[in-house]
Amino acid sequence: MFTSCGFCSGALGGDGGSSGLGVGRRFAYDGWKSRAWVICQRCGRWNLTPVDERLDTIAALDRMASAGRVAATSEQVSLIRLGAYDLVRVGQPPRVEMAGWRYGERLKARQREKMKVVLPITVAVIGASIAFNAAVGGSMGGFMWQIPQMADGIYTWTVGNRKVAIEPPICGRCGKIMVLRAKHVKEARLQRAAHADLALLVMCPSCKGEGALLEGGDAESALRSGLTYQNLRGSRKMKKKATEAAQQVDGYGGPEAFLVRQAQREVKVGSYKGAEALALEMAVDEQAELHELERQWRQAEEIAEIADNLIADPTIDDELRRLKQGGQPGG
Repeated sequence: MFTSCGFCSGALGGDGGSSGLGVGRRFAYDGWKSRAWVICQRCGRWNLTPVDERLDTIAALDRMASAGRVAATSEQVSLIRLGAYDLVRVGQPPRVEMAGWRYGERLKARQREKMKVVLPITVAVIGASIAFNAAVGGSMGGFMWQIPQMADGIYTWTVGNRKVAIEPPICGRCGKIMVLRAKHVKEARLQRAAHADLALLVMCPSCKGEGALLEGGDAESALRSGLTYQNLRGSRKMKKKATEAAQQVDGYGGPEAFLVRQAQREVKVGSYKGAEALALEMAVDEQAELHELERQWRQAEEIAEIADNLIADPTIDDELRRLKQGGQPGG
């Protein structure tokens, strides 16, 4: 079991409580689809549990849910509390219903993270300003209203300068290594490539030209970082915005069709605003999760095929018997 968030690298914390998972204090699981997640308390993202641990994890979470108290519920989604632990139990909800739980929580987490930075800065600046004002005998009334905007700007700058977690590409124009940060993704342009439904044409921070085409997982990672930065100001009316975004994705027939359409438009990421920007982030997240599920499934299939072939091969037992008796393997 992983111990840190795959999105923000923050510690997932906790000891798993009665689940015995060893990590996390917020969980989600879908027994119908055999999926389980650990929810990051820092960024609100859902970290998919590795496939080889999933069935045991779901069984453990089911036991926790049975012992817990239902705090809120809808037709297909329930929030259950057990001591210091929260569980989201999922049935077969439509995306619009699920969005209020999954993405609304993410936007709340962003607001909490933002306030952890903005409030200390505001307090520190106000304290320094009062001390300076007292020393010089001046007035700072006209300056006070600017302090929250200054603190907000510092936080936005911090998030925008976070590195994109991919291998830096080489610019095709100037030949320099492109160290991409979240703020650079605003200028990137969505594309369709021959080997991927979604690609991202990124601008070189050095020469400002079209430097590299990211595909597959790299494009997804860059978009996630860039859209997190872009959606910073979207924390008000969280549930309403998440619902609107989910309706947009559903309107195209799901995340894959939505992303294909956005790639066909070939517009800059920075042109997406409001619920549309969250819809793009939502679709990228769900598509990336689907790709991870497919990867895990293929890996499990390969292991199963090897195991089946070993069992089915009648010469294996003969070879093992010969080796135990000290003989040489057969040719």
